[in-house]
Amino acid sequence: MSLFASELRPAEITIVILLITLLILLPPLLTLWISPGLSWFVPYLVWLGIIFLAFGLQRLLSKHAL
Repeated sequence: MSLFASELRPAEITIVILLITLLILLPPLLTLWISPGLSWFVPYLVWLGIIFLAFGLQRLLSKHAL
């Protein structure tokens, strides 16, 4: 049993996954943000999706931690 894995709480796992997601999606988001052909709210919809994904992941991990 790993010491690191046993000490992680659901909130910390969610933050780590959210940060990894940001590292993966940030360059395409910046390109999407500055493209002239798309609506101004498209990047905000992507961020909203990431927030909902983190919220759902947090709820799922909290249920399994109990």
